[in-house]
Amino acid sequence: MSAKAARVVIAVFDGLRPDRISEELTPNLHRFVKRSLWYREARSVFPSMTRVATTSFATGSQPGRHGVVNNAFFHPAISGGNPLDTSRAAHIRAANAWHDGWFVQAEGIGCALAAAGKRLAVVHSGSAGSAWLLNPRAREHGHWTFSIHGRDHTETPEAVDQSVARFGPLPAGKSPKLDEAAYATRVLTELVLPELRPDVAIIWYSEPDTSYHFHEIGSRGSDLATAHVDTGFGKILDAVRASDQAEDTLLIVMSDHGQISTTAAFDLVAALGTKGFEAGYRAGSGTEVLVTPGAAAGLTLVHRDRARLKALGGALMDMPETGLLFCGTDQSGEPLIDGVFDRALVGADHPRSPDLYWVGRSSTQADQHGLAGSGIYTTGVNVPVGGGMHGGLNPQEVNTLLAFGGRGIQAACVKDHANLTDIVPTVLACLGVDRPATMTGRPLDAVLGKQAPEPRQLRLEVGAGDFRQVLLLAADAGRQRGPLSGGRI
Repeated sequence: MSAKAARVVIAVFDGLRPDRISEELTPNLHRFVKRSLWYREARSVFPSMTRVATTSFATGSQPGRHGVVNNAFFHPAISGGNPLDTSRAAHIRAANAWHDGWFVQAEGIGCALAAAGKRLAVVHSGSAGSAWLLNPRAREHGHWTFSIHGRDHTETPEAVDQSVARFGPLPAGKSPKLDEAAYATRVLTELVLPELRPDVAIIWYSEPDTSYHFHEIGSRGSDLATAHVDTGFGKILDAVRASDQAEDTLLIVMSDHGQISTTAAFDLVAALGTKGFEAGYRAGSGTEVLVTPGAAAGLTLVHRDRARLKALGGALMDMPETGLLFCGTDQSGEPLIDGVFDRALVGADHPRSPDLYWVGRSSTQADQHGLAGSGIYTTGVNVPVGGGMHGGLNPQEVNTLLAFGGRGIQAACVKDHANLTDIVPTVLACLGVDRPATMTGRPLDAVLGKQAPEPRQLRLEVGAGDFRQVLLLAADAGRQRGPLSGGRI
């Protein structure tokens, strides 16, 4: 049987690792995935950062198509030598104006639904930028986006006004984001689903991502936040089952990426200085290399020069903290730097992409709480050592939660190579809505009652000198390739 739906409800748990789902910690999610079609090996995109993943999910396309190439990247719309911060509404609006309304260079779920005369409602408890990226044309299409940050942080401020009139003032914003999650749950279950009755409703919880970052994965604090959003999901289940659309609702649970525990903060800027490269987090007099920090840092030469780019790549390969490197290609299609992967292999080749993606070295070894996955990130990030990070291609960073439940869905745990970009194309197929030509993801066969292609992997290895790196890609017949994992060997 295939899943045909009149309504779709999507619950997103930012950063939730699938291995943190258990009967004890998350009883509602655990019960749901056991009774649903669970893609246990689902994957995020590269870089596995929240706003990159958000846009990839919403547009059904990789960063190389939609153009959001990192959480922060250098862009001419932002003056003063600072990077564009995609979490900030003001930066997003400036970039969107610069591109005449097409900062996101691919049509998304909002566009597809509007073309079919259908409506999307978003309830978002994360950053204002993420809320906007889910549906950049919400006002134009007559859709509805609520942001926990207030009416100045959404294109539809009336959504915030309605919510505040019903549920009172917005939460104050302390960590962990328990009050925000509870408030968002009420907005969805008491206003959006029963009264607005959109064709597609998305709720995006900022937890457990925030707690993973600041309270460590597997700690009492992050487990408390995880259990809290699971309780919220239980209320969503109750609301869906109690509605007159229960039999026609497709319910999806997902996360945008995972996380690994950090073991050290590496001063990449200072290390580049010792190699003869003046680097900085903002443009300034004498700066040669612009750096956006994180577990997946972006490095861009102020003045493009292939010889200097090769030298920069060589300097990074000499650093034991380097885990993966990606760059662009020349006119013949060969990487500009020997021993470095083509960024197009992971769907990250775009004119806005940095000259080099640097990924901190990581492993699958257990962290301080006995959980698999740990690695290095750069300084310049407001996350303490020991806290969780993401952005790279460690299996625990890119493995995501993804499960579908509803009438016609057969319960199973499958190992198909589902990707974040496949979710919205699947939703549109279940609703009978055409997907935009810019969507490179494909509907998931098992959800539609079809036989999925045999999962296949492609292993690539490159390097120069003592530096060797490996990349595993999904290579299923008839589907776009996507990263499964990667690292230094």
